[in-house]
Amino acid sequence: MSDINKKRPVSSRKPTRARSGDAGAANRAPIIAAIGLIVAIVGVGVVGAAGNEDSTPTAPPSQTVAPFVPASTIAQPVSDPTATTATSIAPAPITPLSQTLSRGVQGDEVRQLQNRLVELGFDPGPTDGIFGLMTTQAVWAFEKIIVGTPRSEATGRVDQAMWEQLMRDVSITPRRPTNGQADHTEVYLDEQVMIVFQRDTPVLISHISTGELDATGEPAEYCEEATYDTDAQGRELEEPITKAVCALAKTPGGVFTYKRKVEGKRVSPLGGMWDPVYFNYGIAVHGAENVPLEPASHGCVRIPMHISEYFQDTISIGDRILVWNGDDEPENVSERESLPSFDYPDPSVTTTTTTLPPETTTTVPETTTTQVATTKPPTTTTTVAATTTVAVPNETTTPTTVAAVTTLVAPSAED
Repeated sequence: MSDINKKRPVSSRKPTRARSGDAGAANRAPIIAAIGLIVAIVGVGVVGAAGNEDSTPTAPPSQTVAPFVPASTIAQPVSDPTATTATSIAPAPITPLSQTLSRGVQGDEVRQLQNRLVELGFDPGPTDGIFGLMTTQAVWAFEKIIVGTPRSEATGRVDQAMWEQLMRDVSITPRRPTNGQADHTEVYLDEQVMIVFQRDTPVLISHISTGELDATGEPAEYCEEATYDTDAQGRELEEPITKAVCALAKTPGGVFTYKRKVEGKRVSPLGGMWDPVYFNYGIAVHGAENVPLEPASHGCVRIPMHISEYFQDTISIGDRILVWNGDDEPENVSERESLPSFDYPDPSVTTTTTTLPPETTTTVPETTTTQVATTKPPTTTTTVAATTTVAVPNETTTPTTVAAVTTLVAPSAED
């Protein structure tokens, strides 16, 4: 303020005085003085603005400034295609399909489908434009987790409606977010889908097959005889063993952690598995040659073979794996309910095996046969049939010796 007052010489001017005898001039004097005062005030503003280095210059009258648009009002990609704003941009048109895509179809549209599935985190196998089993399984997963199709109604086919849904913005978020702080896996038994999240971003979405269910929806019982090289907790045995067992095909819900990775094939009471990662005793996520649409395992989480080849690289030992059983939240599953079904001897096989040892021991005594062979006279080889039916002794044979031979040879060692 002091600088402005020093630079205001105009304000010290006095109004111009009227000349004597000029009444008109005298009358105009107040007007002129007022005009001068206005000019002085304007001059002060101009000079003051020029002397203040921190003041912001105003735009020239001929320049127009675009109004500020907050970032929140700019159209952003949204998962809900019906959501709009005042400045929303219409999405690019989606090219219609020339045909419904399904297993066996080949071409550029299939390749576009495969590339889009990969972008979203699904794995349809090679993006070669061939709609095979791996692409079918990836479409199953998309149907069940994104479209919301019930597991039993998934088709593995991509019609125009699903094609458009695929090509729009798709948001896939975890049911248990970590605020971007940790990696974890979520398994949904109802949908038969597994998602691996790395810091809440889906990096792998896979169709799975878990414990087989009976007609009532409960874990089915299975019995089988197999050779195992792994025990019920997934630990490798010193020597493989063969046994007949039964168990329930149960995949329990709950909160677990990955405990151990094993490369290659393992055979346990829960069946054959490739590259298993154990998280609940002998239950593991592992590759399988058969991963059907319905639950079919002995309790493990089956994934397609081409995914199992790199699955171990997507997770780390100690990562959490949460399993939704369809009834309770994973955190609410009791400790007892979270246990797998441990195997027990097959009762039908146990009954038959106990009778085998007596049968084998009854055939052991073969000493009578060897005694007969050592005492049999050389003359009995051609006259055995005749002497067994004739009681009168013949001069050319020894009936007493032949009779003894026919009686002892009857129980053959091969019976």
